[in-house]
Amino acid sequence: MNTTIAIASKESAQMLLSRRGILWLTTFSAVLSAFSLLLVSNTELSLLDNAQVVYMMAGTVLAAGALLAAIQGSDGYAGERERGTLVPLLCAPVRPGVLLEGKAAGMLAAWGVMYAMSVPYLWAVGAGGQNLGAALVYLALFGTPVVLGFGYLALALSARTGSVMSSLLGTVTLLMLAASPLVVGPSLRSSAIGRILDAVNPFAGALNTFDSVIIDGDPFSAQAFRLFLVAAWLVLCLFLARRSAAKANF
Repeated sequence: MNTTIAIASKESAQMLLSRRGILWLTTFSAVLSAFSLLLVSNTELSLLDNAQVVYMMAGTVLAAGALLAAIQGSDGYAGERERGTLVPLLCAPVRPGVLLEGKAAGMLAAWGVMYAMSVPYLWAVGAGGQNLGAALVYLALFGTPVVLGFGYLALALSARTGSVMSSLLGTVTLLMLAASPLVVGPSLRSSAIGRILDAVNPFAGALNTFDSVIIDGDPFSAQAFRLFLVAAWLVLCLFLARRSAAKANF
């Protein structure tokens, strides 16, 4: 079996079939269920435009996916080191790049499962909307590089610091800052500083795309810069992860 596939299969099984993975997915499902029920049962929230509801749900899925990638990535190198399994793994005929690819493939598989789980919920709250199909497409197109980028960043910190806690704290702190548009009001984001942060924040770029496509119905051509932004974020984090893996603190 290809080494990358073997590592990816191991990572996917640990996340999706272990008690930890099942607990995470159960929690994720419970969050989406609670959010959906809140939107349906709350009188004020139930009056929201259908497209607005789908937009909010898509942002929640993106944030949860990025958080999971941060957790997995933080455990990627530092967790193996703390469990005493990293040195034997690296002594085997496995190149650092192959190990990184296998870890990333495991994160991608977990995100794929979360995306698949979110589809019924998005359908349930947005079945009557005209842009539901576009929401699903753009969540995959823009959400995947954002989520995988945070995973690569966590892997880079994990390899550099050799500490799961340090890597997790650093990545989650950055994620909280990046995901602040979910809770910051539009009036604050429309300020000069808010517009500058939105222009360089990949998470905000994905959210603004969801807003543009789901709520306003804008075409794909209007999303070119934001697509470049999230792609650049992924490339930058991959570069950092590769460099850190080559100079890992073992």
